[in-house]
Amino acid sequence: MNCMENEEEAMQSFVIEIPGDIATQMKLPPKRAKQMIMEELVVRLYQQGIITSAQGSRLLSMDRLRFERFLAENETPIHGEPDELDTDMKIWRR
Repeated sequence: MNCMENEEEAMQSFVIEIPGDIATQMKLPPKRAKQMIMEELVVRLYQQGIITSAQGSRLLSMDRLRFERFLAENETPIHGEPDELDTDMKIWRR
């Protein structure tokens, strides 16, 4: 695989499709259903170490502090190296 193929692969995005009958049965406004599904996906990916907190906060359009609160609300431990957490706290204090 050459460098161009690596860049193309890294830039790919995808859409998760929910069949209309299931979406209708969810009894939620479409925007709220989409948000809930994305939040659940991000929590699971983060818990499994597949994405970082920076990636999770980006996917949910939250700043880092809000994302960490979101994780706490969902009873999800924040993982990371102590020095990363120290750096985050220094940034947060500014």
